[in-house]
Amino acid sequence: MGEVSPINQLYAEYRDKGFEFLTVYVREPHPAENYTEHRSWEQKLQYARDSRDQDNIQTPMVIDDLGGSMHSAYGEMPNMVYIIGKDGRIVYRSMWTDHQEVQSVLQDLVRMDEAAEKGERLRTSYTERLVITQGYGREVSEKVLGRAGPKAAEDMKAAFAARR
Repeated sequence: MGEVSPINQLYAEYRDKGFEFLTVYVREPHPAENYTEHRSWEQKLQYARDSRDQDNIQTPMVIDDLGGSMHSAYGEMPNMVYIIGKDGRIVYRSMWTDHQEVQSVLQDLVRMDEAAEKGERLRTSYTERLVITQGYGREVSEKVLGRAGPKAAEDMKAAFAARR
C-alpha cells in the first residue's frame, strides 16, 4: 500500500457527494520475512487487517481471493485506481495512485452532476497519457519495506540495480 492519508482525505471530502470508496487488498507488495507471500486465506485476511491498521485505511476494504482473481482481471500493479461512473463505465484508470489526479476527476464528476441538476449538458472526452511517477517518497518506502522485513529492501535494491 502506498501513502494512504491523501485517499483518506478524498474519502472524507467526497463520500457525502455520492461517491463510494473501496480499498482492495490484492497481495503483499514486498514479501519478505515478516510478511511473506500469502499461504492461506486466514493469513491473507490477517495481512489485510494489519495493512488497514498500520496504514490507517479508513475506506471499506475488499480482499481479493487467494489466487488473485481481481488483481489479475484489473491490472497487476499493487496501487491501481479505478473510478467508475454512475452508469457503470470506467471514467478513470491509473496504474499508480496520483492523489491530485484522482481529486481532479472527482471534481469533474461533481461538476457534471451539478450541471445535470441545472439541466445543462456538458461534453465529455477521453484522454490517455503517459505519466512519469517517482513512486513513494523515502519515508513511505522505508515504512513499507521495513514492515515486510530486511529481504524486501534487499530485493528492491537488487531490482533497481538490475535496471541500470
